[in-house]
Amino acid sequence: MGSTPRTRRKTPAPNAPASNTGSNTGSNNTKAIKVKQEEEEEEEGKRTKTSPVAALDAGYESDAPIVIDSDTSLELQREKESYPGASTWAEDEEHLFEILFQRGERPILPGHWDVDFRGIPVVDTVFQTDNDGLPPVVYARSGKDFQATTALLRLIDLTSSVRTTVQSGLRDKAPLVIKRSLDRYLAWAAEDGGFSGLRIVPNIFTAVLDPQLSEQDITAAMQRRMRALATMQREFLKVDRDETFWAVNHVALTRDNASAALLDKYLLDMGADKDQQDQKPMMLDRQEEEAGPAADQDGPAYRRVPPVVYGLFVLRSSVFLLTVDSAKGDTAYVSFHVDVHFMDRHQSVWNALTVAIPVCLARDQLVERLDEFEEWPVEHEGESDG
Repeated sequence: MGSTPRTRRKTPAPNAPASNTGSNTGSNNTKAIKVKQEEEEEEEGKRTKTSPVAALDAGYESDAPIVIDSDTSLELQREKESYPGASTWAEDEEHLFEILFQRGERPILPGHWDVDFRGIPVVDTVFQTDNDGLPPVVYARSGKDFQATTALLRLIDLTSSVRTTVQSGLRDKAPLVIKRSLDRYLAWAAEDGGFSGLRIVPNIFTAVLDPQLSEQDITAAMQRRMRALATMQREFLKVDRDETFWAVNHVALTRDNASAALLDKYLLDMGADKDQQDQKPMMLDRQEEEAGPAADQDGPAYRRVPPVVYGLFVLRSSVFLLTVDSAKGDTAYVSFHVDVHFMDRHQSVWNALTVAIPVCLARDQLVERLDEFEEWPVEHEGESDG
């Protein structure tokens, strides 16, 4: 299956020279190579912290092993400290980060699912055991394991589908292939969570980015959508919610289009001031970063704390995972967690798990809030006016 892809960390090239501690032969060359690699990694880190788009390596394809410190908790803490915005993360964002960072060493799937994954190169540590003490992250809440494993297996097949599409000369179609697969998995999660028939306010969405845009415009587009989703959550949870919350001009809301229509509504409502705010890079200075949690201290009252929201953005053959804590208001830090490369033939399983993790976390969050949502009226499906 290849190595576990680490969050925001560039995998060493397969032909990278390894140091030979038992010999001094070529030591000067080795040192020179090491210095050069460190310089390149430093430059890569600077680009990565400026924008998630800069972290995209279109030529990434490696199954080289990751070197893991013996003290995983210390490594986790160091990695967390290197993330811009990490000091303002909500508990759910920290939880997501920890799962992604440790996904090669902690249980992700129920133990009894190993039967369904025979013949697929999944490492044993992914499956829960009696000794783990940690619950699985990707599982069937409804008890319908067959549907759950089938949905995940389709997600595993996505890497192969994307590679086939690109190699067939249909590279431009790859983003839609990815989005359809992500949306299908979100649909499974909604069905499994018991809210597919409810008028929910989504906490996760997918979007395709225009690769012709500049890096700055792509970053701004991601920020704008994430903040619109966060705004939508806050507006829904206000004690004095606007009576027109569900009203969308010229659109008859149905269970199939409601999420996208509402998000578009709040994208339009954000206005020019938000466009200016979006021009800021994701790398904020420390003073602004620390100001995030207090942003809404004097703001409106909510029926419950607005949640963390998730975004899966498709750019070419990759997917970016972003989060933002909607409780922190308009100044909340938009965090980039990981980019998933669907052209890497070695990572089909890890690609699927990396996508499934936030989807299932978002599902679990909504399940805890089912009493906030109403069922879709049957007659609403046929209405022609908003």
